[in-house]
Amino acid sequence: MKTPSTRGVATLPTVMVIGIIALAVAVGVTAVALTESFISQAGIQSNKALFYAEAGARDALIRVARDKTFATTSYNIDFTTDASGCSGLWNGCATIAVSSTTPQTATSTGAVGATKRTLVVSIAQSTDGEIATSTTTWSEFTN
Repeated sequence: MKTPSTRGVATLPTVMVIGIIALAVAVGVTAVALTESFISQAGIQSNKALFYAEAGARDALIRVARDKTFATTSYNIDFTTDASGCSGLWNGCATIAVSSTTPQTATSTGAVGATKRTLVVSIAQSTDGEIATSTTTWSEFTN
């Protein structure tokens, strides 16, 4: 027979063990959710960088269509409203270079934060100087 002073002695350790298990599960779920959030943010930045690179490449095509001899080492297009442009930490920009060789190539690098995506467009021009859009090739440059 148990004495009244020993009843409920196992309750405190049991509650503590259940609490520790619940805390471990909560920390695990939070860690997974945080990791998924970082992965999602990186995917969003990568998609924006590709969008900016494509916009820069399209701008280069327009400039070449307007001026058949257009060539430049590099120019930037800022997509952010702040003044940081391509030099800021959370930049949103495209850096474009158009070659002077035939056929011309436009290399456009979109940047968002530390994420960069690069597109290379080979610009085919007919003998009368028109850009042949059916033979213009786009490819993503990967490291």
